[in-house]
Amino acid sequence: MNLVIEGGVVVDAERVIWDGAVVVEDNRIVFVGDAGEAKRRFSSAGYDRVDARGKIIAPGLVNAHTHIAMTLLRGYADDLALQEWLEKWIWPFESRMSPRDIELGALLGSIESLLGGVTTVCSMYHYDPEHNEASAAARAGLRIVMGVAMFYWDEEGSVSRVRDALSRWHARDDLVRVSISPHAPYTVSPDMWRVAEELRREWSARSGVPVTITSHLVEDWDEPRLVRERFGVDIPDGSIYKYLDGLGVLSRYFVAAHSIHMNDVDFEVASERGVNIVHNPVANLKLGMGIADVPRMLRSGINVGLGTDGPASNNTLDMFETMKVTALLHKGSYRDPSLLPAKKVFEMATVDGARALGYNDLGLLREGYLADIIVIDYRKPASMPLFNIYSHLVYVFRPGNIDMVIVNGEVLVEDGKYSKMDVDELVDRASRRAHELAGEVSGGA
Repeated sequence: MNLVIEGGVVVDAERVIWDGAVVVEDNRIVFVGDAGEAKRRFSSAGYDRVDARGKIIAPGLVNAHTHIAMTLLRGYADDLALQEWLEKWIWPFESRMSPRDIELGALLGSIESLLGGVTTVCSMYHYDPEHNEASAAARAGLRIVMGVAMFYWDEEGSVSRVRDALSRWHARDDLVRVSISPHAPYTVSPDMWRVAEELRREWSARSGVPVTITSHLVEDWDEPRLVRERFGVDIPDGSIYKYLDGLGVLSRYFVAAHSIHMNDVDFEVASERGVNIVHNPVANLKLGMGIADVPRMLRSGINVGLGTDGPASNNTLDMFETMKVTALLHKGSYRDPSLLPAKKVFEMATVDGARALGYNDLGLLREGYLADIIVIDYRKPASMPLFNIYSHLVYVFRPGNIDMVIVNGEVLVEDGKYSKMDVDELVDRASRRAHELAGEVSGGA
């Protein structure tokens, strides 16, 4: 599609153009600048035109850590400690989910994401060759980095599934990449970590498209003890990061979710290796896991993206909420209102998240970049008056402000509505199946 979006406020993490325009040809941005210049240069009949007056034109949000299939578990098990939540509630539910259930939950999560202005997700879950999170996201039109989970209790099966996903799905089209996802240090053996890194290097070279490793890291304050006792290994200086570095798996292609309980050595190793960290403040608070020291991460030169985590632990995929909580949480924690200004938080939710996932052409409105764009309606009672764009992006806007969403050059949301499929029918089907699964768990308890 060739598209001129004109007359709105063009904004990304680096600049604001008050009467601006963005021009898209196929799946790439070909112009960003003054609306008058766009009108002169792109006036032919070959372009559809969008009147964006009273609206903001921005890059799509990047949810750099989530589990979109877990929409089926939204609100199912709340107010529990992490290990009890996982072992007694989440894993028993998930053990009953079929591949089609995973695809169904991920389809619901994909549309929720798009309606909330999210155009890219990195989502880790269980994998089936045909029915998985990537198949659902591709059907919805959402860009996805699909993480294939690995666990020590099924090492051979984990490796086989990762290989299959890489061969079937990685860079198969513009919308899908695959991430190798060892679940966490306490659920992945040292040998599995080494295999994961070998696979990452092999497939990055083979495909020419970066493969990332994504994992939950230092989410639990007791993680060093859990790893030491389960696998009989030493955790040098009490540092999970140093332990993994000794296994040779840390690099700029490593994406660590959470990292709440880092010690001094963790910070030093993460910075030296160029590891990316994804902050998930809402889920971390809800599970009572603590507050990651994001200001220190940034001072250490660590690239930090933002994520919602899954709908079972958040309980939404709302990146506007995540941005606001990120900004407020650390101001309050440090008693310093100047920390994490809105502009920086918006950067974390766009280009920094894209960079963490291995993209160098995503998260900014720039010529040659992928055309993942959102149009936000600010002329609403709860959004007026408008003084500072970045302030509104972080502290004011909600999914209800989303007017248009474009992914890879395709308009998926228009006038705030997603029209590629019957959303009401999907909601009903997902709700019915979720209750059936929950009944199976309670019936088998």
